[in-house]
Amino acid sequence: MQKLGLFLIIISFLPWLAIAIILPFIPLSVAQKALLVPALLVFAEVIFWLGVLLVGKEVVQRYRRYLNFRYLWIFFKRRKRKNRKRF
Repeated sequence: MQKLGLFLIIISFLPWLAIAIILPFIPLSVAQKALLVPALLVFAEVIFWLGVLLVGKEVVQRYRRYLNFRYLWIFFKRRKRKNRKRF
């Protein structure tokens, strides 16, 4: 079940990419595109939260730490420091 949940979480990002990359080039009217954007966003949210429910609380907390801005900032600063020492 956790693999299915992680798959759903990953798939939930595809509608966001479709909105940004594919939707502007589809030959639809502006009104149709305006209706399609919220529909895709709601679909993405529903799929994301279903995935979160399937993977469970522990897995979500573990991955939330990796997506924390403070953790990412420290991670990149350490990587930058390591790269400077090589040269």
